[in-house]
Amino acid sequence: MNQCAGPAVLNGGGTLSAAPVGEVIPLRTATGKAAPSLRLELRAATQDVHDRLHHHAGFAAVQDATIGLADYQDLIARLYGFYVPFEAAMAIEPERSTWLACDLAALGHKRPLHAVPICRHVPCLNSTYLRLGALYVAEGSALGGRELARGLDPLLGKDVTQGRQFFIGRGAITGESWRSYLAQVSAASPEPSAHAEIVRGATRTFAAFENWLNGWSTSPHV
Repeated sequence: MNQCAGPAVLNGGGTLSAAPVGEVIPLRTATGKAAPSLRLELRAATQDVHDRLHHHAGFAAVQDATIGLADYQDLIARLYGFYVPFEAAMAIEPERSTWLACDLAALGHKRPLHAVPICRHVPCLNSTYLRLGALYVAEGSALGGRELARGLDPLLGKDVTQGRQFFIGRGAITGESWRSYLAQVSAASPEPSAHAEIVRGATRTFAAFENWLNGWSTSPHV
């Protein structure tokens, strides 16, 4: 598997760049009181949809090592259809969509990429804070990817990486990528309006992702 680029994080100008994991320093408001934990706000606002996706039939079948090839192809194609417009809305280099395209090729998916249905309802992510919130969805979902990847052993073969690059993701540096993201969250403005916009970016992205994934099993097997 090719070495992945460094974790994508938001810099002060609102663009995405690679950044090292920094020390997380608690933010304080003008009154000197510790700012509410934005991480806790994000977790609380997205817990319900996170739980529903954890029990999504496709992901559950991967987790239980019971998914068949046709359904797995459909699931990967559905994920590809989300991450192509999501990465475009985030103005970041295609990473997850590239992994998914490679997985589809390895799985022998017969439909050409340009014919794979694309999600048309990815939210507008036109600010630094909205994009930071949206990254909570992408970076957080990567944490469970490696566990899901192991559930594909019966289908793909043990130690075979082709066909599950999306779930393997950044591999051993997945945790570092998550900590780097959390450092960016901690460094965000403590203003309630900023927190609200970040949470809005996460909840809107999660909603679009869930709605799109709900249609995975209705795709025709090709």
